[in-house]
Amino acid sequence: MQIIAIDELYKSMGILEDEIIYIDTNNLATYDGEYVVLPVTMPLVDYRTGGISGRFSQRIVPVFLGFTMVKDTLLPEEVAYFNRMAPIGCRDERTLNTLRNYGIKSYLHGCITATFPLRDMSKKYDKVYIVDAPKEIEKFIPNHLLNKAVRKTHMHEGLKEEPKQLMQQYYDEYKNEAALVITSLLHCALPCIAAGIPVILLKSADAVTYRFAWLEKLTKIYTGPEFKEINWNQQPVLFEEHKNRVKNLTIKRLRQAHDEYSEIFDLSLYYEIRERKHYINDACQTLVEYIDKNWINKYEEYNYSIWGLTQIGEYMISYINKNYPNAKLCHVYDSYRKEGLSGIVSEHPDMIKKFPDELVLVATNGAVGAAEIMRKLEGNENLKFAYMKIVI
Repeated sequence: MQIIAIDELYKSMGILEDEIIYIDTNNLATYDGEYVVLPVTMPLVDYRTGGISGRFSQRIVPVFLGFTMVKDTLLPEEVAYFNRMAPIGCRDERTLNTLRNYGIKSYLHGCITATFPLRDMSKKYDKVYIVDAPKEIEKFIPNHLLNKAVRKTHMHEGLKEEPKQLMQQYYDEYKNEAALVITSLLHCALPCIAAGIPVILLKSADAVTYRFAWLEKLTKIYTGPEFKEINWNQQPVLFEEHKNRVKNLTIKRLRQAHDEYSEIFDLSLYYEIRERKHYINDACQTLVEYIDKNWINKYEEYNYSIWGLTQIGEYMISYINKNYPNAKLCHVYDSYRKEGLSGIVSEHPDMIKKFPDELVLVATNGAVGAAEIMRKLEGNENLKFAYMKIVI
């Protein structure tokens, strides 16, 4: 239902069908098409390394409009990601409180299906729909309603139709036929309420799920002990002013994201779309070629050191970890700084002579200082060095 609601908003924004790209939720992390602004209005509850921070490809700009979570804790990388993408529109108060507990700028947006337009309120409608309602409710329904009730379910296994197409069929049927909808489902109740259809929303338990909590602002939610108190002469709930507020804010946030990123990504895409050759990292290529030529056995336990706290050193550690999994980084050397790299605190290069069994990968960009130290080490034939080429 959320996708249908977004489609309705796109129409009101003058966005044409051929300007819309639909992405399967399973492909969000690997999507590699045109850059897109993506309204996030659905729960994303499957586990992934890095959580939500690894959920979207670099070609997707997510705009969180109805985000919901089952968990109530966040990974550090998720906190950083949400702060970067804030403000986060939350569908429910539980998610809102979780994000705010981590200091993330967020607000209660509710569900986007609250923006469905009113149906023709001048027409007469006569069908009663019971949609996935608790069975025990039927003994409370007056006979004049029960006798003409149509029972439906939104619970399906092995769907042949596209879910979006099926939901559109359900919505169109309720909009065009329903005098009353009795349901326990959020995404049956709210679209119908927004359309001006009288709805009785109920749950068989004594408590209401957090997913529904915010909806109490728009309609009563009956629980099991309250079934006998239901007013069966239900009237439409009209909230057009609030609906327009939700709609206008949603459109504003989507347009802001588009305006902020469209020129940037148009420029980037101009360069990205081209025929490609095989590219090398020339800053590190000499060291890579030396390693590949001399380390014959990929799984040998080679010992090596890095000389120079530079990105070249970082790259070589990463390259070796991926391609020579048993190789061991033993020492890190630098003439000017004492810092940790891959868990090893750097030492002065004067210490190199103490460890003649280690291959030293020279990744320093201080050529003059390195040359002076190399002169000090001359005469020790056991020392092994591999040098990078300096490209100017």
